[in-house]
Amino acid sequence: MIQSGATVAHQRPPYIYGEILSHSLCQPRHELPGFGRSISQGIVVGVFLSFLSPVIAMLSHPENGYNFLFISYLPNILAIGMAFGVLEGTLLWACSYIAGRRLNALARAGMGIVVLTVLVVIYNYLCSDEPVNSSASLKQWLRAIAFYSVLGAVFGLVSGSKFSPISELLRGTTPPRRLVLNGITGLLLRVLIIFATMESTLFLIWMTQLERPEHGITFAAIAVGHCLAATVILFTRMRFWLLLPLALLINFPVVALITDVLTKEQTMERIPIIAYLTLWTAFLLCRVSMPRAVVTFLKKEIRYYLIDQE
Repeated sequence: MIQSGATVAHQRPPYIYGEILSHSLCQPRHELPGFGRSISQGIVVGVFLSFLSPVIAMLSHPENGYNFLFISYLPNILAIGMAFGVLEGTLLWACSYIAGRRLNALARAGMGIVVLTVLVVIYNYLCSDEPVNSSASLKQWLRAIAFYSVLGAVFGLVSGSKFSPISELLRGTTPPRRLVLNGITGLLLRVLIIFATMESTLFLIWMTQLERPEHGITFAAIAVGHCLAATVILFTRMRFWLLLPLALLINFPVVALITDVLTKEQTMERIPIIAYLTLWTAFLLCRVSMPRAVVTFLKKEIRYYLIDQE
């Protein structure tokens, strides 16, 4: 009897198990993805996938004499991709919201394929004047299905993931300082260099398709190399002592373009390049960090000459 009483005394009260069960039911196993992050993820994927459209068109039809139009129409193409990305991200977020949790990668990929298929069908029905080609072969239909399935799967895998495009575009220094200036200069320069990479890539493809590219293909290759190197530098987390020499190294050809190649009469060509270098300068100045001893010395000197002398 004593042993039985001791056993009962050490047993947990029955209501404890009810509290544990209710607590486990109320707590979701996976957090719900943020709406703003899902939209930004959809925009990023839409931009990069829409960029593939002119690239594939130019490479598959090199004999087309109007391929250069893709270079000037690229902003419109990217705008359409961004619109698709917003719709895709919104609908995928809605699926996660209905499920009450973050969907796994396989479920997101499947939903991305379904959502993109619905959007493409609606777009073709409302905006396309060309009827569906019923005479297309089975191989062509399978290629189209595979192509859009891959695009939809990419949308689904990125949307709802932990990837944060806004944070990467606005990312500043570690530890954080000059948050506003770092964010503005980082956003402007990173968006600009991504767009310049796309434009220079299309320009390089067009140059290779001309019969007499002359020096244009060399200029296009240098531009693509510069943009790719700048993209890696801008999106890689590195110390300022490494960022500064790399930035000066990749921008040296740009400075040489202004000083040695362009003439004084080519004002319209010089202005955007000077603005680009100015943005790089602001980007670096916002991230420079002086030793604490130097900052303290400057503060004392400023206080002495501006305040104590009055």
